[in-house]
Amino acid sequence: MDRRLWGYALRFILLHVLTYTAAGIIFYQLQDYAEAFQTMEAFELFRPLDDPLVAAAIPIQIVRGALLALLLYPFYDAFTRRKYGWLLAFGVLYGFTAIGSAIFIPDLVETIVVERTAAHLVVGVPEITVQMLLFSWLFVAWERRRIRKAAG
Repeated sequence: MDRRLWGYALRFILLHVLTYTAAGIIFYQLQDYAEAFQTMEAFELFRPLDDPLVAAAIPIQIVRGALLALLLYPFYDAFTRRKYGWLLAFGVLYGFTAIGSAIFIPDLVETIVVERTAAHLVVGVPEITVQMLLFSWLFVAWERRRIRKAAG
């Protein structure tokens, strides 16, 4: 792996883990995930919050961040050189992490068509959205600053 890719991946992973952790802590408190996991049908198949794999969620994000970094690396110039590159990065990441997940679209359709409500979408979706927006904006800003510094 060349030096540019290695530095990019480390910055990506670091910022991914930090924004994932911050958004998780904030939304866990704001949206009372403990109660949502106990009362909402959408979370029946989720592991309990005291499960060791749930506790490993943050370290697992290192691997997830590395995979996302490698998937997005070919588009690096598109993100860093376009005026709204951070928004493009957000769209791609949001597609990978939320819309592209195996359960999001079927769950959305079921919720709207069958239950005629979107109440349980307020748990989880805002967290993912805020985390991806924050990550995309900060990461592209960091990379642009690094590029300017290297050129200057």
